[in-house]
Amino acid sequence: MFDRHAFTARRVVLGLSVEELADEMLVAPSTIYRWESGETCPSLRMLVQASRHLCTPMLSLMTEEDTERRRKATAVDALIREGA
Repeated sequence: MFDRHAFTARRVVLGLSVEELADEMLVAPSTIYRWESGETCPSLRMLVQASRHLCTPMLSLMTEEDTERRRKATAVDALIREGA
Protein backbone atom coordinates (compact mmCIF):
# COMPACT_ATOMS: atom_id res chain seq x y z
CA MET A 1 0.00 0.00 0.00
CA PHE A 2 1.12 3.56 -0.69
CA ASP A 3 2.92 5.19 2.25
CA ARG A 4 1.75 8.80 2.09
CA HIS A 5 3.97 9.79 5.00
CA ALA A 6 7.13 8.47 3.31
CA PHE A 7 6.09 10.20 0.08
CA THR A 8 5.56 13.54 1.82
CA ALA A 9 8.76 13.23 3.84
CA ARG A 10 10.82 12.50 0.74
CA ARG A 11 9.31 15.47 -1.11
CA VAL A 12 10.08 17.75 1.83
CA VAL A 13 13.65 16.42 2.20
CA LEU A 14 14.26 17.25 -1.45
CA GLY A 15 12.90 20.76 -0.87
CA LEU A 16 10.11 20.35 -3.40
CA SER A 17 6.78 22.08 -2.98
CA VAL A 18 3.62 20.24 -3.94
CA GLU A 19 3.33 22.53 -6.94
CA GLU A 20 6.91 21.87 -8.08
CA LEU A 21 6.50 18.10 -7.84
CA ALA A 22 3.16 18.29 -9.62
CA ASP A 23 4.75 20.30 -12.43
CA GLU A 24 7.57 17.75 -12.77
CA MET A 25 5.10 14.86 -12.83
CA LEU A 26 2.66 16.64 -15.16
CA VAL A 27 -0.26 16.28 -12.74
CA ALA A 28 -2.43 18.82 -10.96
CA PRO A 29 -1.23 19.92 -7.52
CA SER A 30 -4.57 18.69 -6.17
CA THR A 31 -3.51 15.16 -7.15
CA ILE A 32 -0.42 15.38 -4.95
CA TYR A 33 -2.48 16.91 -2.12
CA ARG A 34 -4.97 14.00 -2.34
CA TRP A 35 -2.13 11.44 -2.21
CA GLU A 36 -0.54 13.14 0.78
CA SER A 37 -3.84 13.45 2.66
CA GLY A 38 -4.67 9.79 2.05
CA GLU A 39 -7.80 10.66 0.09
CA THR A 40 -6.48 8.72 -2.92
CA CYS A 41 -3.46 6.59 -3.81
CA PRO A 42 -1.36 6.78 -6.95
CA SER A 43 -1.63 4.05 -9.55
CA LEU A 44 1.37 1.80 -10.03
CA ARG A 45 2.31 3.81 -13.14
CA MET A 46 2.20 7.06 -11.17
CA LEU A 47 4.12 5.46 -8.31
CA VAL A 48 6.92 4.59 -10.76
CA GLN A 49 6.96 8.18 -11.96
CA ALA A 50 6.92 9.54 -8.39
CA SER A 51 9.83 7.33 -7.35
CA ARG A 52 11.86 8.66 -10.28
CA HIS A 53 11.12 12.30 -9.49
CA LEU A 54 11.79 11.72 -5.79
CA CYS A 55 15.00 9.78 -6.55
CA THR A 56 14.01 6.89 -4.33
CA PRO A 57 13.10 3.21 -4.88
CA MET A 58 9.38 2.54 -5.21
CA LEU A 59 9.55 0.21 -2.23
CA SER A 60 10.43 3.13 0.00
CA LEU A 61 7.06 4.67 -0.87
CA MET A 62 5.10 1.57 0.13
CA THR A 63 4.10 -0.01 3.42
CA GLU A 64 4.82 -3.62 4.30
CA GLU A 65 1.14 -4.58 4.11
CA ASP A 66 0.53 -4.84 0.37
CA THR A 67 2.62 -7.82 -0.70
CA GLU A 68 1.31 -7.98 -4.28
CA ARG A 69 2.11 -4.34 -4.99
CA ARG A 70 5.46 -4.74 -3.21
CA ARG A 71 6.27 -7.69 -5.50
CA LYS A 72 5.43 -5.58 -8.54
CA ALA A 73 7.41 -2.64 -7.17
CA THR A 74 10.43 -4.89 -6.61
CA ALA A 75 10.25 -6.06 -10.21
CA VAL A 76 9.87 -2.51 -11.55
CA ASP A 77 12.75 -1.26 -9.38
CA ALA A 78 14.94 -4.05 -10.77
CA LEU A 79 14.00 -3.14 -14.36
CA ILE A 80 14.76 0.52 -13.70
CA ARG A 81 18.19 -0.36 -12.28
CA GLU A 82 18.94 -2.53 -15.33
CA GLY A 83 17.98 0.26 -17.70
CA ALA A 84 19.94 2.95 -15.86
